[in-house]
Amino acid sequence: MRKKRNVAAFLAPILLILGVPVWFLFPPREAPVPSDAVLVIAGASDGRHQFGAQLVEEGISQNFVVSNSSGTRDEVGSAHCRGRGRPDQAVEIWCMRSDPVTTAGEAMAMGKLAEEERWATLTAVTNRPHTRRVRTMFEQCTNLDVVVVPVDYVDMTRVPYHVAREIGGYVKFWLTNPCRDLP
Repeated sequence: MRKKRNVAAFLAPILLILGVPVWFLFPPREAPVPSDAVLVIAGASDGRHQFGAQLVEEGISQNFVVSNSSGTRDEVGSAHCRGRGRPDQAVEIWCMRSDPVTTAGEAMAMGKLAEEERWATLTAVTNRPHTRRVRTMFEQCTNLDVVVVPVDYVDMTRVPYHVAREIGGYVKFWLTNPCRDLP
């Protein structure tokens, strides 16, 4: 019995260390579905802007929203806001700025835009490690029916950074509860 406990005590931290990154790196896959808008979540130039534009080209939506609170410091997001890489099928392109500049801030800003435009559905594009947190924040901070689709590429050398950032983002969200005053 003691030997089993020792093995369990040895394996538990290893499974935790391996399990947490896997949980973030392999979120449930959702297929893009027709929606009122496609939103590209701000962040790395990892192909998400191009993928969001591709989804619009494929007819997922006619409305293309780029989260770009960093302005010209985010060269790719800023370029898309200015129309470079504009999907031909896009009827409208919005350049969204969130305050605060967080995923929850993006959710609240998108919720406000969706309310103004009378949108009910959204396809959000981000990277794989961020997928679960985007879903959580949009479910908590908006009334939108959200599908979150990630780009396939993950820079494996940055996995520890991604995992730490996602854990920190969840902790901050749950401690500050930024969406508590929303209807």
